[in-house]
Amino acid sequence: MIFMIIKDLKIRNCKDKDYNFVLNLLKKNMYASFIKHWGEWDSKSFKEHFKKEIIKIVEYKTRRIAFYELKFKKDCAYINSIQVTPFMQRKGIGTFLINMMEKETKKQGLKKINLKVFNDNPARKLYRRLGYRIIKKEGTSVILEKMIR
Repeated sequence: MIFMIIKDLKIRNCKDKDYNFVLNLLKKNMYASFIKHWGEWDSKSFKEHFKKEIIKIVEYKTRRIAFYELKFKKDCAYINSIQVTPFMQRKGIGTFLINMMEKETKKQGLKKINLKVFNDNPARKLYRRLGYRIIKKEGTSVILEKMIR
């Protein structure tokens, strides 16, 4: 089942028309955490920081099921966000996307990839399983890093 889903995934650049999909999926997946850790959901801030140039949309057949943001900095890549629709979670899509971002990081000539995650985010277990290690604690979050070989 997982292989069948992965082979049918299509990744494309984000377009203006994807704004509401990205907003709604992020809000669906992260709203409770934002309220718990930051005290609010800030739609204005989301709109100001929405950068379609670094967002990739993931489709399964013709349906949008995920998105991710990968930034390339001078010395590393940074996963700003990875969100999968609830009905497609736990099917290997997150692992597939992270592995793909690691390959892209290597292709860019970078040797490490970083991300920040809330301490209580269930995805933290996935990152740890994939070899990410804690390099810094920041309040209710941690910064994770993986060296790319």
